[in-house]
Amino acid sequence: MGASPDIPYHQFRTLVAAPRSARAIAIGSRPSPLAATALERRGLTGLAPSTPRDRYLFEAGGADDDRGALLCLRCRVSHAAEQRIEALYRQFGSSHQLDLIDMAATVLDDQGAPLPWPQADQPPAGHRPFALEVIESFRPELAGLGQWTRVRVQSHGALAQLLREHGLLLIRDWALLAHSSPTRMERAWRSHGQAALDLTSVRRLHQSFRRHYSQAMADLVSRRRRWEPNIAFLERLDPAVAADVTRRRLQALASALRRERLDPLTAPKQEYLEAELAPGDGAGADGHAPPPERIGLLERTLRRALAQQLPAMLAATGAEAALRACLWRHYALGLRQREISEACGCCQAKVSRRLQPSAHAGVIATTALTQLAGQEGFEAVGGCLKATETQVAALRDYLLGCPVATDRPRLALWLAPLLAAIPPVPPLSP
Repeated sequence: MGASPDIPYHQFRTLVAAPRSARAIAIGSRPSPLAATALERRGLTGLAPSTPRDRYLFEAGGADDDRGALLCLRCRVSHAAEQRIEALYRQFGSSHQLDLIDMAATVLDDQGAPLPWPQADQPPAGHRPFALEVIESFRPELAGLGQWTRVRVQSHGALAQLLREHGLLLIRDWALLAHSSPTRMERAWRSHGQAALDLTSVRRLHQSFRRHYSQAMADLVSRRRRWEPNIAFLERLDPAVAADVTRRRLQALASALRRERLDPLTAPKQEYLEAELAPGDGAGADGHAPPPERIGLLERTLRRALAQQLPAMLAATGAEAALRACLWRHYALGLRQREISEACGCCQAKVSRRLQPSAHAGVIATTALTQLAGQEGFEAVGGCLKATETQVAALRDYLLGCPVATDRPRLALWLAPLLAAIPPVPPLSP
C-alpha cells in the first residue's frame, strides 16, 4: 500500500534516533497528530499538498490562530527543506566534503511542539524552528510555499555558515544580481542564458534591478529580516511586463550567474577578478577593470594570507604530518587526486578529506580581504555583508583559477615555493 498523499502535511522530516547507523542519528519522519486532526477538520485529509492548499492553510489558519494548521505548514516546510539540502548535497557534497546530517541539523530542527502563529508585534521567545521563520516571512502572492522554503534554506544563516566553513558560498539571487558586474552578467548569459531572452533585454533588466535594489537597500528600515522584492518593486523594473514574469526572468539571470561560477570550463581568469573587485562598490558597478597595480596588491595580499594559513594546512604530528606534507607537495606540482593518492600511498578519499583546497582557499580569501579592508575599492568590507561575501568568493575563485598558459591553479603555483622553504618531513613508511 502506498503512502498517504497528504503526509507532507502531517509528518515532520527531522533528525531522529538511529541506533544502527554510524552516527546514531538520521533524517526520519515524526507524525503530528494535531496536524492530522487539523487536516480532517478542514476537509483536507487524503489530499496531496498544493500551492492553493498551502495558501488556504496559511490564510485561514492565521486568521483563526489555528495551531494545527500551522503544524501542517511546518510539516510541509520540513519536506521542502529536506529536498533542498539533499539537492545541495548532491551538487556540492563530494567536491566540498559536506555531511548531510550536519546540513540537516540547521534546517530540520522542528520537533513538532505546538506553537502560536508568529505575530509581527511580538518579539520571538526562545528557540524558533527554521520552519516557523519560513512561514513568518512567507508571501504567497510571490511564490508557493515549497519554492519559498527552498530559497530560504539557501539563505539560512546557520546553513550558510556551515557551507562557508567548507569553502562554499551560497549567495541569494538578489545579492548575486546586485553585486555582479555588467561584464560578468553578459558573459554568464552568453554561456548559460536562455534563448527566449536576448542579451539587450538582459542588460536592461540587470541594470534596472541594480539601480532599484540599491535604492531599496537605502530605504530599508530594518535588516533583521531578509529582503524580498515585492510586486511594486518588480513592476518598477519593467512596467510593461507582469511582476511574476519579471521575477522569473531575474531568477533566470541569477541561475546563469551561478552556472558560470561553477562551470569548470569557464574557470575564473584575470578578467573575472578585475570585474568582481573593481573600484566603487566592490562589485564592478561600472564594468571597468582596476589598474594593474591593484591586481598586484591583491596578489601580494593573497600570497601573504596563504603563508599565514600554511601552518594550519600542514598542522599534524607523526605519520599524519608526513602524509599532509606529501599531499600538499604533490598538489603544488599540479597532480590530480588520483595521482596524488598513488604518489602518497593512500586512498583517493583520504586525499579529498585531507586537502580540501576550496575550503582553505576560502579561509585565505577571508584573511586577505580583512587586510584589504578600508583601502580603495574595499570600503564596504565589514560594513556590507553582501559585498563582503561577493569579494570573498571572487578572491577564493581567483586562487583556484589557473593563470593564462598554465594548467595549475594559483594556489598550487604559490604553494610550491613556500613548501620548498620548509624542511622536508620524514618520508611515509612503506
